[in-house]
Amino acid sequence: MDFVAPDRFRVQTPAGPQTIIGDTLFLQAEGAIRQVPAPPGLLEQWRNPLPADALPANLQAEDLGNQTLDGVETRHYRLRGSQPGERLEYWIDAQGLPRQLVRSGSSNGRSFQLRLRYSRFNDPALRVDLP
Repeated sequence: MDFVAPDRFRVQTPAGPQTIIGDTLFLQAEGAIRQVPAPPGLLEQWRNPLPADALPANLQAEDLGNQTLDGVETRHYRLRGSQPGERLEYWIDAQGLPRQLVRSGSSNGRSFQLRLRYSRFNDPALRVDLP
């Protein structure tokens, strides 16, 4: 995923790149582009890695120590949620920036794992233009 603050996202999917600019989602598939309103809550789920119903008081944090990730020294943390099997891990660099996030759990009876790698912070060459 590419993100340019405050509201531009690009996600590469098997069907093709999907772009969000503001409240508009641009769906690209088979050479066509459809422009539709972004579903409510879509951007919030990308900005906040915690489940929508997670209460901070119910989370248990564990410091897993230092770890090198892509040549960058990070501090590794694990959060456990209130649901069995729900887990969120963060790798944070010395500047306090996230370098990786891994979330696992289950949704609708199916297990999942989501991994986000972060790089190119404040890179002026990174752009998300209209498709």
